[in-house]
Amino acid sequence: MRIAHLLAFAFSLIALPALAQDKPAAAPQPEPMRIVLTRSAEPCEPDCREWLAAQGAITKDTPAELRRALAELNGRRLPLLVYSTGGTVEAAIAMGELVRKSGLDIAVARTVFSQREPALGTIDERSPLCASACTLFLASGVRRIIPPQSRIGVHQQTIVETETTTVRDYRVVRGRRELVDERTETRTVKQEQATGEIDAKMRRYLDAMGLDRSFIEVTVSTPADTMRYLKPDEMRATTIATQIGPAALAFEDLRPALAPAPGSSRSLGAAPVLPATLVAPATPLGSVELGPHRGGKLRLALSVSEGRYQQTTALQMRLLFGDAPIPTRLRTVTLTLPGGPPIIAQNEDGSAPDGPMSADVLRETLCGLTDRTAVSLRIDPPAEEGIPSTWQRSGTAAELLRLPQLRSAICR
Repeated sequence: MRIAHLLAFAFSLIALPALAQDKPAAAPQPEPMRIVLTRSAEPCEPDCREWLAAQGAITKDTPAELRRALAELNGRRLPLLVYSTGGTVEAAIAMGELVRKSGLDIAVARTVFSQREPALGTIDERSPLCASACTLFLASGVRRIIPPQSRIGVHQQTIVETETTTVRDYRVVRGRRELVDERTETRTVKQEQATGEIDAKMRRYLDAMGLDRSFIEVTVSTPADTMRYLKPDEMRATTIATQIGPAALAFEDLRPALAPAPGSSRSLGAAPVLPATLVAPATPLGSVELGPHRGGKLRLALSVSEGRYQQTTALQMRLLFGDAPIPTRLRTVTLTLPGGPPIIAQNEDGSAPDGPMSADVLRETLCGLTDRTAVSLRIDPPAEEGIPSTWQRSGTAAELLRLPQLRSAICR
């Protein structure tokens, strides 16, 4: 009786070139980035919003994915919504150059795709994320819109060297060797801090994108095995954000004055920071009772003023105990409306701890509400408070947003 022998041979040991790659923000590493031309799944026909949804890890193949998606736009300048833990630095820079040449805006938000129709989706701003190499991609947006609750993570980059082995399995039958299986196995053999050459390349790129030098300084000063998440004031100071606000602002029709012509000398120039409009005094709308507080009642005073952009309104909310203001610094108000992402209002002015919590909202969103539209409000305290207290109210837009007064103040 002849016995078949199973022989395993390892061939083609290849050390791949070193790539600058960031550490993932969370394990396990997500799927490679997909970039999908997406249309809103909300009832909005025929004027539904469209955007490019970019989600997943940035790999060496992602620039080609982006070129394909940009070609699908046929010259249209739709906003790009990104959600990513990061990936390969060189790929992120190549993608950023493509985006700036195309004159696109970028907002940080996650797209939730429809199960019935993959090309349809909704925007989820509950926990926006752009970390590590993703921030290089984000830097390329002509406008960079970051919701205040976003996690924008930075740290030093690392060099990752991998080794690929081709493994072939054979069996010997009647003296002849037959191939049974062939597979490729890849493993990391070396990982260390990025070289000065990589840092210099990042500096040149971020200078071309028009970011303040402080952004790269924060990045290279954060150890590679940690992650530093920027606060809203740091996002502004480093200019990684041209605006702190909801991702919906990326859909504003302000492009003719902002977008550089493709191929022009400005295509890799500085991204302009849009000036705020002159703000008129806020118009009070009234107040909403939230519940008992230290033997009295807590109120939320509402007002509106001009937003930072032509199509927006600043919805302002101030916490009061009786007539006395309660510090709102680091508090948040989450306003939930049907059919859209939550609206987050915050007081970001460190010099005015009792100031209003404010959020820019598209005027058409507020003016499209009816008195009976279901609305919910949640007020969350600062994380460092010893005994956190959260207040919640649900009701109609007429009750919780003082809609008749609001409509009279902002709707034409």
